Amino acid sequence: MKSTSKAHKQEVFGRVLRSFPRLQRILVPLDFSGKSRQALLYAAPIAGKFSARISLLHVLPPKCTPVRKAAALKRLRETGQKMLPPSLLGEFLVRTGKPEREIIAAARQLDADLIALTTTGQTGLKRLLEGSTAEEVVRLAPCPVLTVRKK
Repeated sequence: MKSTSKAHKQEVFGRVLRSFPRLQRILVPLDFSGKSRQALLYAAPIAGKFSARISLLHVLPPKCTPVRKAAALKRLRETGQKMLPPSLLGEFLVRTGKPEREIIAAARQLDADLIALTTTGQTGLKRLLEGSTAEEVVRLAPCPVLTVRKK
């Protein structure tokens, strides 16, 4: 009877281990505002807990100059190196286009396990007319999305 109980415990424990999410890659889009860096503050302890890497993304408007792209990449690296320990640093990406589309494309490219981003907190007519990048990412992302709202 003991062996049956032990086998049952191992079976249950095995199911729990298989169902537990394995986070290896976290994508954090940044627009260099203090608000967007809040998502990075939430992503860092999660990455540390799972030994995951955080990739940082900045999206520029279409048709940006190579100089502007290089400056954005430099700033992205500096932000990552300032705010994260080296063990958590992943890739640094600068893309051009619509932010929501580029965030989703980058998540697919990186095979991200989680996207962490901030919300602007827009409501009413402005949100209705402009839409919400975070809302679009939540609806279309290929992985779970952690949204951080400023207190």
